[in-house]
Amino acid sequence: MTSQGLRATPEGIRAAKTALTDKTWSQHKLAGALGITRQPVSKFFAGEPVSRTCFVQICQQLGLSWQKVAGLPEDIVSEATAKIQLNRVDLDTLVRDVRQKRQDKIQDQCGTLQMLDIAHTVQLLDIYTDTKVLEEVTSQQWREISDLLKDFTSELNFNQLGECKRQKRLPGLEPVSRNSKLMVLGKPGSGKTTFLQHLAIECNKGEFEPNRIVIFISLKEFVEDTKGNSEFNLLNYISQEFLNCGVEQKLTTILLTQGKLLILLDGLDEVLSENTDKVVIEIRRFTQTFYKNKFVITCRIATQKYRFPGFTEVELADFHQEQVEVYVKNWFVAVALKSKEDAEAIGNLFINQLNLPENHRIRELAITPILLHLICLVFHVKEEFPSNPAKLYEQALNILLFRWDEVRGIKRDRIGYNLTLASKKNLLAHLATIHFEQGDYFFEQEKVQQIIADFLYTLPDINTNVTELQINSEAVLKAIEVQDGLLVERSQRIYSFSHLTFYEYFTAKKIVESSQSQTWSNLISHITEKRWREVFLLTASMSPNADKLLQLMKQKIDSQVAFDDKIQTFLTWLQQKSSSVSTRYKAVAVRAFYLVCDRAFAHTPSYDLEFALVGNIAFDLDLALDEFLSSTLGCVNELDFAFEHISNDAIAIDHVYALAIAFYKAVDLVVEPEFKEMLQKLKQQLPYINSEQEKLRKWWQAKGKAWREQLRNVLIKYRNIGYNWQFNEQQKELLQQYYNANKLLVDCLNSAVYVTPVVRQEIEETLLLAIADIESISSYCCTNED
Repeated sequence: MTSQGLRATPEGIRAAKTALTDKTWSQHKLAGALGITRQPVSKFFAGEPVSRTCFVQICQQLGLSWQKVAGLPEDIVSEATAKIQLNRVDLDTLVRDVRQKRQDKIQDQCGTLQMLDIAHTVQLLDIYTDTKVLEEVTSQQWREISDLLKDFTSELNFNQLGECKRQKRLPGLEPVSRNSKLMVLGKPGSGKTTFLQHLAIECNKGEFEPNRIVIFISLKEFVEDTKGNSEFNLLNYISQEFLNCGVEQKLTTILLTQGKLLILLDGLDEVLSENTDKVVIEIRRFTQTFYKNKFVITCRIATQKYRFPGFTEVELADFHQEQVEVYVKNWFVAVALKSKEDAEAIGNLFINQLNLPENHRIRELAITPILLHLICLVFHVKEEFPSNPAKLYEQALNILLFRWDEVRGIKRDRIGYNLTLASKKNLLAHLATIHFEQGDYFFEQEKVQQIIADFLYTLPDINTNVTELQINSEAVLKAIEVQDGLLVERSQRIYSFSHLTFYEYFTAKKIVESSQSQTWSNLISHITEKRWREVFLLTASMSPNADKLLQLMKQKIDSQVAFDDKIQTFLTWLQQKSSSVSTRYKAVAVRAFYLVCDRAFAHTPSYDLEFALVGNIAFDLDLALDEFLSSTLGCVNELDFAFEHISNDAIAIDHVYALAIAFYKAVDLVVEPEFKEMLQKLKQQLPYINSEQEKLRKWWQAKGKAWREQLRNVLIKYRNIGYNWQFNEQQKELLQQYYNANKLLVDCLNSAVYVTPVVRQEIEETLLLAIADIESISSYCCTNED
């Protein structure tokens, strides 16, 4: 063999080709780097004999063990030596002894968590929530934007968007059990380190891989501890770790050679780029040399250029509702130090409030463990969520942008052009505003890079070379994706914001910080679009003075119905009716009540606007009467539609029961003798509600419509309600938009941090009024001022 040189085995050739590809080298470039001709390199890759000197040089340049490539025993421990030693030491006994010696170390290293803004350590077993993984990494899939949009729910929920609904979620231990080499990818704060610590503790307890010895290595600490040496060497590092626990180096080598270790390498993304290539080469060399062991590596999902031969990749899944509930209840025991009974009660309160419609954006952040921890911290103070969620969103962003790395002592590579934190936020706001305005929730990489390049061009002291800007724009995009996780690659070269909440927040931030009238006018033009609702609310709450926004909204809402005479007539009646009612509530709240009560909409709205103004005003006797009467008339109309258009009589019967209940309650509330007598007569005309379906149908066909008109005439005469406005479909839709926009205006008014008393009073007094009534109030105010 010596005279003929060395020959690479088929496995060695495959490993060499992989290493060559990782370096993006050709065989010609490899020969140039070695200072030799291409002939021995070509022979090497063809499996032909090569001189020992050239063979070793080629392997070393590729970061490979020349002995393993040649299929020879390693110098560090020959097979003969290993066999001799194994004859003297029973392997199973050795594993048990070393596990025992390492037990305290692993418990100390992995048994507790230091959580953000918590002074005390937290026991891992007390807070850990079972992890789920996805077998297909989302960013590696080839999907079109149209495919991604299909995963949108009606609520535009980004966690549904990020994880394809067709993907199966597996228990975290399952892929670890069936793969000897596993790469676990995840977004920032998704629980990668916690998952590895859980694996270490389970192995330490003998409940997972009980015949292996676990070692947990933070790659950031590995680099820091070995940087002074000539090279990064995992074998020496592990040997020293074991030596510190009383395990001789030769025994460590035996255990590695026989594949008796579970080796957990955490945080590949936390290694600075200046050391990354060397660390990657060392991991590849080590995992190929000691291939019989089980390896798990964690890394942020965007850092996928670091790939290792033979490793299966999975992605940590976002939390689902069940995981959120478990985590929250564990949190109040382990972190807030509550008793199990109190934690259960507070946890249930947390979940109930989280599931309220108004908290859907906070709920969307809760899918990320680090952000769920923040939400628990905030809730713990007052046992309620903040009334101004913008501050919570800002805290969440700061955690992802710098605080989470800062508290763990992790330094990241600087983003291109050394973008400051403020510049990075401005860039994200710029990206958000452009895409949100266009209605895009997914963005092609080329478009994102162009927007980044345009932004970079505006920065001071920037090289304006177009080609360089384009190159650097990609570097900036990837850095934001890796370091902050606020932009996520949802499919190959297709991006979105990680959370819809942040997308809306950055859009609002850009609007608030802009002093241009055009920006405000542009926002107001979207007042009837549902997807802009959160942007309006955030803009109002983030504005140092919301007067201008609220006044522009009010003007836009009124102008939408200003030229429809029938709607103006309806609003005039609304004012007259509400003014005639003697009640302790504000006039605007009573107008809101009758607006809904009249049921003139295309779709009957809820009492959201009324509740937003003063709460439930139907406890007022006079108003309750009108509500029951209006409900009766509404049931009659629904009954008419059911008998004429629905073949299922059971549905019609439901309307009959609802009609009878509402009408009987109304009759009981009436005090005026003449009015009560008229209603009693109408009540006597109604059929027995438990009659057979066919009898009810015949009654309706013979007498129902006439009964409805009698009821309508009585209501108009005695209560001034029940008019048949005969709005067409376009007018009904316009009224629905008018209602929704006024509801949004009131919500913005309530969420704004600062509104002058004058503007607040002006809006409340003129809400839900016809233009003529608004002008009358304005004229009156001007006269008084004069």
